[in-house]
Amino acid sequence: MKTELSSVLNPEQAAAASRIDGPLLIIAGAGSGKTRMITYRIAHMLEEGIDEKNILALTFTNKAAKEMSDRIRSLLGKPLKELTATTFHSFGLGLLKQYIQHLGYHNDFTLYDTNDNEALIKNCIVSCGYQIPDYNIHSLLSLFSDLKTGRAKMENEEGAIAEIYREWLLTEKAYNVVDFDDLILLPIKLFEKKPWILEKVQERYRYIMVDEFQDTSLLQYKLVSMIAAKYRNIAVVGDDDQSIYSWRGANYENIVNFEHDFPERMEFKLERNYRSTGNILTAANALIVHNHERKKKKLWTDEESGSAISIMRHRTSEAEAYWIASEIKSSMRIRDLQYGDIGVLVRTNSLISELENVFTEMNIPVRISGGKSFFDRREIRDMLCYLKVLQNKHDDVSLLRIINTPRRGIGRITIEKLRKYADEKVIPLYQAMEEMSGENTELSEKAKGNLKSFISMLRSWSASSSSSPDALIRRIVNDTGYQNMLNEEFPDSPKSVDFRMQGISILENRVKRYLELNPDSALKDYLNAVSIIGDEKEDDGKKVNLMTMHASKGLEFRIVFLAGIEDDIIPSARALEENQANIDEERRLFYVAITRARERLYINYADTRISRDGEEKLVLPSRFLEEIPKELFKNEEKSPEEIKKNQLEELRAMLERNRKK
Repeated sequence: MKTELSSVLNPEQAAAASRIDGPLLIIAGAGSGKTRMITYRIAHMLEEGIDEKNILALTFTNKAAKEMSDRIRSLLGKPLKELTATTFHSFGLGLLKQYIQHLGYHNDFTLYDTNDNEALIKNCIVSCGYQIPDYNIHSLLSLFSDLKTGRAKMENEEGAIAEIYREWLLTEKAYNVVDFDDLILLPIKLFEKKPWILEKVQERYRYIMVDEFQDTSLLQYKLVSMIAAKYRNIAVVGDDDQSIYSWRGANYENIVNFEHDFPERMEFKLERNYRSTGNILTAANALIVHNHERKKKKLWTDEESGSAISIMRHRTSEAEAYWIASEIKSSMRIRDLQYGDIGVLVRTNSLISELENVFTEMNIPVRISGGKSFFDRREIRDMLCYLKVLQNKHDDVSLLRIINTPRRGIGRITIEKLRKYADEKVIPLYQAMEEMSGENTELSEKAKGNLKSFISMLRSWSASSSSSPDALIRRIVNDTGYQNMLNEEFPDSPKSVDFRMQGISILENRVKRYLELNPDSALKDYLNAVSIIGDEKEDDGKKVNLMTMHASKGLEFRIVFLAGIEDDIIPSARALEENQANIDEERRLFYVAITRARERLYINYADTRISRDGEEKLVLPSRFLEEIPKELFKNEEKSPEEIKKNQLEELRAMLERNRKK
């Protein structure tokens, strides 16, 4: 029996969900039941006889994609194995796995992240005869990304940066490497160079939905519009008021581009909010109306006005952190809450550490979003790749990572010749390295000597298989001169070197501990286990969510604390220095932060805050607070004595619980 959309959706949602054919622009405000509408729209398409394999649903996070597909499968009670609900980058990755050979790559390409690419750029700097300390590697990678994606143009084609950039592009290709930009760029190149591939993809995906459309970049929009051009059945869902990712290429003007490219579109607006109380929505509407380049909309709700928005002024940032911690403790006692119901949001990562330290001190469990996994750290990945090669000489991907790390004179040209030889002979790269280091090959004597030295080290480590894995790691570090490489990269920062070397020591201990706990296992079992450790675990709801406002996008919490709501922080001084027009995006970011709250919203600011250089400076409350009607606020005055009293009460309660145990 087919679902009657009007019985499960509000009139606006039902109208958008029931329209299947042709282009649709759906403007969905914060908390307007967007995911529910998308779920029922796709279910409706399937009920109307559209083949699941012809549907492509794109969004921006794996979590959102999984939630979407799980909801649809649950709703219909079918496995829907051929329905494609995924992220832009995962979709691009899938296309490249299938067709990248048509661009001169091998199908066993490696995906490089930021750390990998920064290490590669350092190698390219040295290869070009320049000095690493002369360059800001992070800024250089950002520039190269802008150049590659067309967001910037090279100012001096004959300069050193242009030379390093060209070497970087050539080295990526020689290493058979793609990065996240390539996951969008290369499929577009495939479509342009091989129209038959585009036609094949168009025939497969005749119906397209794009969630969070305001977050798409120009290239992402180009990719999806190329696929949609033939059948023109494309629905895009977004909210220009929540466009907060311009720094990574998102362009909310894609809504205008969509209107131009699909003039026959139909447009729907979802303005009814199912998340927040009336006061929170009134504040959000009053704030965002100050942005003029936007689709006019006004969120509304049938819910009651709810509690007033609490605003608190603190003497110092430290006092702010203690007050928030104290209020969280009070809320847990008074209300039926789990820690996971609470979100603490800040504008920048630099504000997280003080809050984290205070939460830890007050025994508040905390989950920080966006932190880097231990196994994603560059030095850890380097060591793991050495171990993987020793376990499996056919692992070309790991071999390519370590072949010139630390630098040992095996550069791009040598690697290109090795790859060509391996392809012609259909042999692993390691075997090609052994054969080409011998007589009568086209490599120079110097290159052969460098290869022989490297092979000799690998053989020596393999021969010492009786050594414990932790001792093997120490030997690799010593034999390769890994610490010397770090000293050269961080000549003015011995702490950076120490931090990375300590990480390697931690890895040694983890390997040793794993084998002690699993006596029937070997090193290869540990390496296999590591490959799945980085998978994101489900949150058990027992930790306070501490994160940046950017990371909070798409989430909601019963109670939200906003910390550091001061001028120069939100709006960001750096953003406004770059371009005064960025004030609109800063306001959108504050709007997103406010609309994460369902029941209660606490806004906090301090009179003084410690600057980056360690100086205490006077600060002012954010100018955005002046755009919110004062009658929505109530002051939450709590004296230091009250905070201290609450802390003592918590300590007594904890001691009493321990005594009873």
